Amino acid sequence: MPPKKLNTEIIEKDAAKPARGHVHEHVQRYMRRGLMVGAFLPGQVMSLRKLAFGLGTSPMPVREVLSGLVAANALEETKGGSVRVPRLSPEKLSELFSVREMLEGAATEIAAKKAEPDLVDNLTTINQQLLVAIENRDIMKCLSFNQKFHFTLYEAAGSEVLMPLIESLWLQSGPTIYMSLLIPSMPWSAGHHKEILAALQRNEPVAAKKAIVQDIRTTGKALLGMTGSQGLELMFAHNFELQFDFE
Repeated sequence: MPPKKLNTEIIEKDAAKPARGHVHEHVQRYMRRGLMVGAFLPGQVMSLRKLAFGLGTSPMPVREVLSGLVAANALEETKGGSVRVPRLSPEKLSELFSVREMLEGAATEIAAKKAEPDLVDNLTTINQQLLVAIENRDIMKCLSFNQKFHFTLYEAAGSEVLMPLIESLWLQSGPTIYMSLLIPSMPWSAGHHKEILAALQRNEPVAAKKAIVQDIRTTGKALLGMTGSQGLELMFAHNFELQFDFE
C-alpha cells in the first residue's frame, strides 16, 4: 500500500503562523510599552477589535493580555464589561508617586554607586535626544526618551528585586505622564535630569537620589493639581490614538 501523500500546503501554512507564545509576547510588549511611556491615557477604553487588527492577530491573545493587566492593576474593568485605563483618584495618584520616590530613589542611589563612564555617556545622549524632542514639541519622542532615561538609570542598579516593582509602578502611573506635558505652569525642561547627570559625574549617589526624587515629586504635585474628585482623565481620551515604537 503506497504511503499517504502529505498535505504540504497545510504544513507550510502552519509553519508560517507565528507561535502562540510569540503572539502573546508581542501583544504584551505593545501594551506594557504603551502604558509605561504614556501612549495610553487615563479613562481610555481598550478596543479589543482595534488592538487585534492593529497588531495583526486574533482577539484571543489581546483579551488574555488585557486580563493580565487588569490583574496587575494597570487596567480596570468597567461595569459594562469593557477594559480601560484607570482614572486615578488623588489618593491613588499621591500614593503611587510616593512609592515611586522610594523605589526609584533607591535604584538611582545604587546605580550611582556602580556608575561607569559608559552609563553617564549613554544617559547624556538620551537626555540630549529628549531636549531636542521638547524643543520640537514631539510628544511621542518626549515620552519615549523620558522613559528610556529613567529605565536606563534604574537598570544600571542591577537589582532583580527593584526593577519588576518599578515597572509595575510605571504601568499604573505611566498614563499620567502625557498629561504632565499639558500643564502650562510646568513646561518640560529635563532640568532634574541634568542634576542627575551632574551628580553621577561627581560620583555623588545621594545627590543623584535627591534629584530623581525631586523629579518625580514635581511631576506628581503638578498632576495632583489637575486631578478632580472623579480622578485624572482627559475629555478626548476615548478617541485618543498615539503611534509609538515598542520594539
